[in-house]
Amino acid sequence: MVPKISVILTAWQRPQYLEEQVDRVLRQTVPPHDVVLWYNQPPKTLGLFERKQLLKFKNSEKVKKIVCDHNFGIVPRFLMAAIMEGEYVCIFDDDTMPGDRWFENCLRYVDKEKAMCGTIGLRFLSKTEPKTQAPRMGWDGCNEKLEFVDLVGHSWFFRKEWARWFLEREPLVQSFGEDLHFCAMLQRHGVRIACPPHPKNDKSLWGSVKGELGVDRVAISSQNKSQIFGEVLRYEVENGYKLILL
Repeated sequence: MVPKISVILTAWQRPQYLEEQVDRVLRQTVPPHDVVLWYNQPPKTLGLFERKQLLKFKNSEKVKKIVCDHNFGIVPRFLMAAIMEGEYVCIFDDDTMPGDRWFENCLRYVDKEKAMCGTIGLRFLSKTEPKTQAPRMGWDGCNEKLEFVDLVGHSWFFRKEWARWFLEREPLVQSFGEDLHFCAMLQRHGVRIACPPHPKNDKSLWGSVKGELGVDRVAISSQNKSQIFGEVLRYEVENGYKLILL
């Protein structure tokens, strides 16, 4: 029986990538059961694009759309996971372009290792500052085997029932660090965090084959968020989040 995988896509200021991302999701070797696009209206100060870019695109009829005229931030996509139809959920950032076997790669480990799988994996070197090992696991470091990490980003593949633990304790902030919070909450329930293999010679297994897309001006990682990230990290550690290297 083919596993049911629900996909949540998020659109904000990169409508130019949406068509390719949907195409890559639909052509997975393990095809998705359903795909939902969560669209947050971008702030006017950063410019607007025509809504038709988010409604009319190749394979748009295969995507369920939630189009908002208000930016509700990045937390709702994790809350939506609990009501999706699939037994597994994969959430994508809007700059993430999976290889054709990404779902297949995640399915090898999510149940066997009881682990949420992600595209980029980080191990922290401090409990109070966002200092991490370099290179990162995933497309950045090309790990040849599964690696357990403290945090995964860019995409998150997990069992749907795990989503209910996100709000077991409220995150410190609503606009940043939701992935760190989710990893911490899963850890409390014995779920590990892992980055599946990203071999140099087989990009079909990668969670994103175009990692360079995530360094433009609208990327959260390119903005000065180190202070907030440090606050979120300290908050989670103080509440029981255990880091692999510390």
